[in-house]
Amino acid sequence: MLVIGNGRLVTRDAENPFLENGAVAIEGTAIRKTGTLEEIKKEFPDGEFIDARGGVIMPAFINVHEHIYSAMARGLSINGYNPQGFLDILDGMWWTIDRHLTNEQTRQSARATYLDSIKNGVTTVFDHHASFGEIHDSLFAIEDAAKEMGVRTCLCYEVSDRDGMDKAKAAVMENAAWIRHALADHTDMIADDGYARAVYYLR
Repeated sequence: MLVIGNGRLVTRDAENPFLENGAVAIEGTAIRKTGTLEEIKKEFPDGEFIDARGGVIMPAFINVHEHIYSAMARGLSINGYNPQGFLDILDGMWWTIDRHLTNEQTRQSARATYLDSIKNGVTTVFDHHASFGEIHDSLFAIEDAAKEMGVRTCLCYEVSDRDGMDKAKAAVMENAAWIRHALADHTDMIADDGYARAVYYLR
């Protein structure tokens, strides 16, 4: 049992949305109870206590739109690169990056993204992935990092024929493999992003 308390508690309870000196009791991955620090400590006296030191205790954030493959491109400057519009940005930067990504680079991008997520209170990430340099098992490379960091993840692979129909078909097959895997998983930590799994034909 873990007790996080001595903070300003924001709940999702319409009848009791805020406690100035609140606490939350957590067992495993489930919230057992919320209340005042005094109430929670009395009910769970043996719980390991984490002092919030007057900070905010609240439900975690959900990042509903991410492109993990771009994580290590922040601040990237390309000499002579002067895009004149969105398609120039896609073709000159993002598509160039994803055309060269290996699964190991995808895995490292996911680690960087999940570390930043944790630091900023995000516990669930929806990612619409593309790595046309290496498609097969790329979603599983992201899953490796998600499991390592303990972040819930909902994934899909972008389907596009911009690099030819063979790669478009490989992208469809990666989605199919991931869907089967996610449906068979019962950990509540991974899912298939059926909403974002759109088919793009970008010529």
